[in-house]
Amino acid sequence: MPLKHIPVMMSEVLNYLDCRPGKVYVDGTLGGSGHARAICSKISPGGVFIGIDQDIDAIKNAKDVLGSFDLTIRLFHGNFIDLPEFLRQLNIKAVDGILLDLGISLHQIESSGRGFSFLRDEPLDMRMNKMSGITAEDLINTMDEKNLKKIFREYGEERWAGPIAKKNRSIEKAKGDKIQQTTGSNRMRCRPKIIIISSKNSSGNAGIYGN
Repeated sequence: MPLKHIPVMMSEVLNYLDCRPGKVYVDGTLGGSGHARAICSKISPGGVFIGIDQDIDAIKNAKDVLGSFDLTIRLFHGNFIDLPEFLRQLNIKAVDGILLDLGISLHQIESSGRGFSFLRDEPLDMRMNKMSGITAEDLINTMDEKNLKKIFREYGEERWAGPIAKKNRSIEKAKGDKIQQTTGSNRMRCRPKIIIISSKNSSGNAGIYGN
């Protein structure tokens, strides 16, 4: 089943990108391919579409939903920060437009099973790239209080970073349990909202969250 993605500013995106047949465009955050479908429809025939996403589910979905267009499609499982290298591999020296729709996708929240939502009992994973080595569970259970506070404050802009880090550490020590999931007895003790999705480049990608 195709991933769901309903872009809310589709006309503005297509207008400012000035999508036309035969041009070269990059979608650096494919997600559910909502924007990608619209871009491909405008640059066909003869265009070149380059799609990038850290989530392999998004790449698999794009292969299914974009295959019918009369243009060249190149998909990369990776981070858009590596776009220069991807263009080098394709021997493309310039593009006509680049789209970045930053944030968590509906699929990642609703059905990825990676702990992006506190509404479900899921493992504390939060990796956009499932092939990267470090999970949110790893970070929460191995970092000391000082570094947890720094992450929550600097990346999550969380004003209660200190108390959150301290409480999680004290609960873990008192109960002798690892924090492993988004709900239940071993959940992370924070306000119920995601505060950080931090993309790490060369060392991997992990999500850090709070309440």
